[in-house]
Amino acid sequence: MKKELKAFRESLPMKEMDFLPLFDFLDSELSQNNCQHDFSLLENYCKQKELDFFALAKWFKEQGGFCDCEIIANVEEQFEYFTKPTKKIQPKPTKTVQQQKLDTLTTDFGFSIKQVPAPWILIATSQGDRTTYQFQIGKKSDFPVTLERDFPVDELSNDKFLHNYWSTKTELDRELEFTIDRHSIQGFEIVQVRTKRWAPIFLFAYKQGTKWCLVLRTETARVRNDVKELERLLKEI
Repeated sequence: MKKELKAFRESLPMKEMDFLPLFDFLDSELSQNNCQHDFSLLENYCKQKELDFFALAKWFKEQGGFCDCEIIANVEEQFEYFTKPTKKIQPKPTKTVQQQKLDTLTTDFGFSIKQVPAPWILIATSQGDRTTYQFQIGKKSDFPVTLERDFPVDELSNDKFLHNYWSTKTELDRELEFTIDRHSIQGFEIVQVRTKRWAPIFLFAYKQGTKWCLVLRTETARVRNDVKELERLLKEI
């Protein structure tokens, strides 16, 4: 146990004491709103406190926290050695979150893949009657591709929609100079949205006439290699 605790403490991406106010923040926010099954609350907190969001998100995933509510459910308790938990505001009850690895998928909204190609894996996350799907390379990958159902694919030809999407998801300056690239790969239409000032890049892969879209968030330094991996996935869809 001592060796495991030592290894855990050495893996922390920031000081132990800095995790406690973060957990309090998430507890408070989740007591008022349901989890969006992403790291939107964590990202907001990091911006307020000037913390490294990407390093923290990657570390939380490694500990089993794949979204804001799973940080509280799966990671917070690992800090019981550090301090006795204080009484917290109880978050709204949420239905059990279940995750399942899939090798194949056919949905009622028109998406189908007969075999997920290695090293890709497909994770289905279910909560109540809602199921979401995410492709990633390996269990602890920081390279996720989200399958969005009922996505407004017709709007992907609208530059204003793309500007607003990028700005809303990143919460960065809307008054930026955007570069939008459109091309085709493996029968898919690919739209790439980026700026000169900030690193985040969004890629959308879709087929005309569908109601679903694959959405990838990446960064300038890695976009070229990520697109190559995306091509490998698209060949099987």
